Amino acid sequence: MNKVIACPVCGQSLLADGKRWACDNGHTFDEARQGYLNLLVAQHKKSKAPGDTLDMVDARKRLLDSQLYRPISDMLNQWVLEWALNRQQPVQIADVGCGEGYYTQRLQEVLHDHQLEHALYGVDISKDAVRRAAARSKDIDWLVASGGRLPFVGHSIDLITCLFTNLMPEGFARALTDQGSIVLLNTGGHHLFELRDLIYDEVKINPLDPRPTMAEHGYQCSGEQTLKYQAKLTSNQQIMDLLMMTPHRWKVRNEVLERLQQLTELTVTIEIVLHQFQRAGAVIASHDDDR
Repeated sequence: MNKVIACPVCGQSLLADGKRWACDNGHTFDEARQGYLNLLVAQHKKSKAPGDTLDMVDARKRLLDSQLYRPISDMLNQWVLEWALNRQQPVQIADVGCGEGYYTQRLQEVLHDHQLEHALYGVDISKDAVRRAAARSKDIDWLVASGGRLPFVGHSIDLITCLFTNLMPEGFARALTDQGSIVLLNTGGHHLFELRDLIYDEVKINPLDPRPTMAEHGYQCSGEQTLKYQAKLTSNQQIMDLLMMTPHRWKVRNEVLERLQQLTELTVTIEIVLHQFQRAGAVIASHDDDR
């Protein structure tokens, strides 16, 4: 299946010649030996090393590999599988904010098992994250790039998945086809309530609802699903890894951190809300009922 990766400098298609990718305007990019392509050019960086650090990436990798969040992956995969089956044609899919690649790899396995013709791209702004992701699968195009400046040919992506990262609807709009879909996963109000209760004097139940922002950018919600379950952390390593992969890590007081470092088990609530979006007025060919 043809790739739709674009040059981050001029927007022209990038074509591979061995490990070197080039556009018609002569811009070239060499694939790293680990198997990923760095398309985050200097003028698009806000810092020297944007995105998650290696310590944060490895904490996330350990926790995700423990399968604690596998039900989230299963929910996403079932949703995307039904969407792809409804399309009945080859599809281009971008996982934006793919991190170290756990969800992307499992999605690739499901699409492959059902023999659905597709190209799958994992995109993250953290080079450390993409380097780890590239070790998971050689059947995915792993790209270091910004979600706000997705490195794809204009209006070539059929589906964008985006898990637990900032909304970038303008970047999505440039990449998505007119009939394309966006699937967003965000945390519900009670997500990690027990951990937050240890950190804060008062826990606020304020789930992120992406619908108003997406509506402002011309998208309508065409489906929604909530997942809620209890998960037990059985070691201090898991507890500290979980803390490292959340924004709460920056807000922990020293005395609370010391208390967390002594814990060896903790049961937490996992609550995730999935929303699917289409451009307003687009023909909706998949999930149109709340679950």
